Formats: sequence, structure tokens, C-alpha cells
Amino acid sequence: MNINSPAATDFHTALMTATGGGIWDDLGWLCMADIQQMAADSSEVLKKLGLCSSEPVLTPVGGQAEDIAAILAVIEAGGVAVPFHRKSHTDVRGHLESATLARFVLSKPNLKKRSLPEPLIISETLPPKRPLLEGAAIVTYTSGSTGKPKGVVLSRNRISAKFVNIFEAIKMGRDPLAIVPLQLQFSFGQWATFLPLMMGGTVHITARFSADWANQIIRDQPVTHLAAVPTMLRLMMEGERSNTPMRILTGGEAVNSKLNSAIFQRWPNATINGIYGLTETGTCDLFRFDRAGLPSDDSLGYPSKQIQVMTDPVNSELLIQSPYAMLGYLDMPELTQETICDGWIRTGDIAKINKDGTVSLRGRIKDLINRGGNKVAPIEVEAIFADHPAISAVLVTGVPDPQFGESIHMLVVPKNARAPSKKALIDWAKDRTDRFKLPDVVHYGERLPLGPTGKADRTALRCSILGQST
Repeated sequence: MNINSPAATDFHTALMTATGGGIWDDLGWLCMADIQQMAADSSEVLKKLGLCSSEPVLTPVGGQAEDIAAILAVIEAGGVAVPFHRKSHTDVRGHLESATLARFVLSKPNLKKRSLPEPLIISETLPPKRPLLEGAAIVTYTSGSTGKPKGVVLSRNRISAKFVNIFEAIKMGRDPLAIVPLQLQFSFGQWATFLPLMMGGTVHITARFSADWANQIIRDQPVTHLAAVPTMLRLMMEGERSNTPMRILTGGEAVNSKLNSAIFQRWPNATINGIYGLTETGTCDLFRFDRAGLPSDDSLGYPSKQIQVMTDPVNSELLIQSPYAMLGYLDMPELTQETICDGWIRTGDIAKINKDGTVSLRGRIKDLINRGGNKVAPIEVEAIFADHPAISAVLVTGVPDPQFGESIHMLVVPKNARAPSKKALIDWAKDRTDRFKLPDVVHYGERLPLGPTGKADRTALRCSILGQST
């Protein structure tokens, strides 16, 4: 597969015709030819069931080779894949079913052995034609500041062009050997998995990341690329020094100079590609390249080809213009218009564009907490715990954390003197939401901090936790 020019074959065709390579997962090896055959077989079943052009299909994923086959099958059949984690809370799945109006779920029937992804009929009602989905390949759901997930509609042509852009930026060659402990419901996991496979490479994936798993692969095999969020990298810092000349692809939060230094102590011949981007912009908008011994800073790096950046003169919000941007939010035209203004996408991040063209983050406008690369809406966590019978009021905020980037802190105002313990609260809530949304730290108080307008003030809570003045 030659993707050295923007005129390259689209990403789906490239994956369906790639030769060599394949996936190592927790069940073992599955070559690309078998993945392609699975995709073709599942696609035929979807067609026979009457899948319509541009119709959304829910595709549960969870770190197995068949996940790739399922996404390819939906696109091959003319549909639009909607990946989500198979262990997502039932409320999340219920929201996706109602938001997409999908008739089919294409899932693997047996997670303990190799099996063909099979469609499950969940509705007999044909979804309406949505012009926004025409030409789309994937709808990726992201958390919103209101707690309501947003379906980011991604164009097949734009995804393909973006892969060329990423390929040129990270200089990926033929037959790479990549470690990708990222799930396919995220844009980072999608391109980091698909691109090596398009190049005839081998990708190691897993249902559950551990530092030992990743470090052993690096010890035993000639790894060329490791794609991981900074939280994963921090967990991998213990171990012997290795001269593996791999590229470390990382995003989800800025990689600071302290983590850079630790990585180069561990892998002195590595190259760190720090990446910033939104699902809405087509991902991977800014790249930073670091090598041991070279000057480093805490910026996000430079815009990639065809990406333009500027800041809002009023509030310094970072704005990005990208030819790879989303088509829009599914069935959310007003929110789409709020996000895309005159072709510029509002990121919600406060930034500074430096004289050398690099971009540095200065804060965030949105309330979203970035915990280990997972975006968590405080209002969603608050809504869960507000229903607890022993809680009078609750407020959630993100606080800088050396392991997760940000951790979730929750202030609880109990109804009486005997407040429930953190363990009791977590046990009560763990069946009501996804695990990564549960608070890391619980504080107790007599009242919530209030801002000038009389509303609960997250900034005041964060400053109080950090011992700062507002």
C-alpha cells in the first residue's frame, strides 16, 4: 500500500487489500487475511438483512482482533460504524441505541475464542435518512460538558486523507511492529491501529492494559511504534534501560518535560511524538517531536500540514481549521453550529501561539476532566451521586494528578452527621456508571463553595483542594 500522496486509496480499501501483518491480542494471532475474510463474511450477512446505505450500526469493541473486522464489515456493507466499548454501562448503550436509531449491533458472540462478528437485530424500525451520514464511515462518540455524549460524524474521504497526513508526520515505514493498548471507540485507537495494518504491519492490542504486558513485548520484539496515553507511559517507567529505537506516539494530554526526561532515561534512543487533536477536527492537529539530548519545552508543538490555528481575541480559546474535520454532530445541528464557526472549530482549550509557531496550553474553558485520556463531564458524575439518599449536595472537579494527568475529586455535603464513606459511595455507584467516571478522591463539607452569581463554583473547589486562592 502506497500512501505517500493524498491521492492514495481510501483507508477502508487499503485495509481490505493489505497483505501481510495482522493482530496479536489476548487470544493469540490473527493474520490480516483472516480479518479481511471475517469482514467480508459479516458484511454479506448485513447486506442480506437489508442494511441500507449510510445506516448506522453499533459495533462493540474491547481489544480483540475481531473488533477491526466488525468495523470494516459495516463500512464494506455500506453502513456507518458506531464503535463503543462492549463493557460500557447499560445507560451508555441505551443512549447510543436511541441516539443512532440503529437496527443492528454487530458483535462477537464468544469473547473467549475466535468467532465471526454477527449482527443482532435490536429494532425493526428503519432509521430516517440523514444527509449528514452520507459519505460517513464512522461515528465516534465523545463526552460533552453537559454529560450528554455527542456523535462525531467522520467522513470516509477525510479519514483517508488524514491517515496520509499522519503517515507523513510520524514517518511510518513498511511492516511496522506496533503496540496499541487503546480501544477502537476512540480516534487515537482507530488511526494508531489501522495505519500500521495498512502498511502491512503487526499490531499488539489487549482488552486490559498493563505495564508488564507492554514492557515484555518491547523486550522480546523489535517494536517500531508504541501508541499510549501519558498515564500508560508513566506506569511503564520502571524497568531496565533499553536501546530500542521506537517511536512513542502519545496524546490525550500534553507531555511535559518531566515525563519526557523519564522516558529518555528508560529508552534513550526513542523518539516521542506528542500529539494534540480533537475527534471533531479529525484528530492529530499538532505534533511535537522530542529526542534525548535535544532542547524540549512543554508546548504542544507545531500544526501539521493543512492545519491552521489561531486564538479567540476575547478569551484566548484555541481555534482550529482543518480539511479533515467532522461533518457535524449526529442530529445536533445547533451544537454543530456552536462548535464550527466560520470554518473554525472551537476546542474549549485556552492557548497561546508562540513566536516560533508552536502552541502552548494555558487552561480549559470547558469543565471536562481529562483523566488518563478519558474525558469525564463533572455534571454527569454529580447527577449520579445526587441520587444517593445520604447526600444533600455534591460538586465535582478535576485536579492535577501525577499519574492520570487529572483526577476526579468530589465534594459531598451529607444530609446528616454520619456521612457515607468513600468505599460505600463507590460501591453504591459502580453499577450506575462506567468505572473510569468514579471519583478518585472524596471530600466532605457543610456546604458547596459558591461563585459571585450564587452558583456552585468548581474553580473555587479546585483552588481549595490545591491550597490556592481564587
